[in-house]
Amino acid sequence: MLHLDRAWERPLPTPEQRRHDVWTGLVATVLGVVSLELYRSAANLKISGHDALAFGLFAACGLVLCLRRRFPLTMLVGQSALFIVIGERQPELGLVFTVQMTLFASLYTAWAWSRRTRGLYLTTTAVLVAMFGWLVWQFVHDVPASSGAPHEGLLSPYWATVVYSLAINVVYFFGAMAWGHVAWRSARQRAEIADQHERERLAELRQREGALRAERVRIARDLHDVVAHHVSGIGVQATGAARVIDADPEAARRAIGTIETSARTAVTQMHQLVGLLRDDTEERDGRAPQPGLADLHRVTAPGRRPAIGFRQVGEPFDVPPTVQLSLFRVAQEAVANIVRHAPQADSGTVTLRYLDESDRAVEVEVIDDGRTAAPPPATSGGYGLTGIRERAAMHGGSCEIGPRPTGGFRVRVRIPVD
Repeated sequence: MLHLDRAWERPLPTPEQRRHDVWTGLVATVLGVVSLELYRSAANLKISGHDALAFGLFAACGLVLCLRRRFPLTMLVGQSALFIVIGERQPELGLVFTVQMTLFASLYTAWAWSRRTRGLYLTTTAVLVAMFGWLVWQFVHDVPASSGAPHEGLLSPYWATVVYSLAINVVYFFGAMAWGHVAWRSARQRAEIADQHERERLAELRQREGALRAERVRIARDLHDVVAHHVSGIGVQATGAARVIDADPEAARRAIGTIETSARTAVTQMHQLVGLLRDDTEERDGRAPQPGLADLHRVTAPGRRPAIGFRQVGEPFDVPPTVQLSLFRVAQEAVANIVRHAPQADSGTVTLRYLDESDRAVEVEVIDDGRTAAPPPATSGGYGLTGIRERAAMHGGSCEIGPRPTGGFRVRVRIPVD
């Protein structure tokens, strides 16, 4: 309660909360009217003035609560005024529990929902001065003539009543304020936690998008380098054909046939680039030859833990450079995932399969013997599995990623070869 830092501004109540307040106010209105009737019947109390006015004041105390979270300070002032009017007309009615509770709820709501710190302090001060001033005035105005008569206790009945009433009201008012302020601080903490979660979610989303974009850029760059090879060959063949077309037409026709074959291959591979993003500002890496299936042994690490081995199955046949490069990247990413996300694994295997049956295909499978049964978590920053799926789909292949029945994890990509 003593920590009164209210720099945070609480959001306005939601439509659902406003509807809840309306129902709360209506229920409080009914309870106020019923409690007044029960109180006067039980105490056999005659209400001074018109009965309708007293019932109207009690109903108004409940109706004010309909606006408690939308206009908390206005509601507090109105509720305090109603309480004083009721007490002035007939002090006994101020003891009815519904009037006490509506005033308590008003003060609590003001401290829990007020969005204007300065207005809250000024309004609360005015209400406390008015309430305690009115209470003291009542005690001064109603001093009994026998206040100085002998008494049994430490204090006279009059002064004991004064001290008791003041203590009860201090606990009542400041308790409502403290409870409301605690509710306000709890709401601020929840909002800060929600903001932190949202910032983390957005940061993770940006990281995911950045990693995915980088992976697509790398795919585009790799494929571009392979296609560039074909285009360069077309240029060389076209130059040679132009030089010998008159002297050796047969050699020119052979060169033109080679150009046709290379052009078709290049067009096929260029179609595979559709949908991949490339950052115009990214600097190209060095011009080292792109790796292929013959380089798969480079991703293994038999002397480390986990020990990654390599084996080849089937007779090799010609595989397009783009397919070789993609399968190499798949194995590279899968082995990196074993090192990063399977610390309990002792070993792993990279298997290259040449499948030359009814339909030719080449397959790369990477497995480990770890006890993990789940893929790398998304929050780890590794988004290579998405790139693996994209590479397989780009070549019209199939992809299997998931835990093995006997333990460990499997990444298997099969790509058809025409």
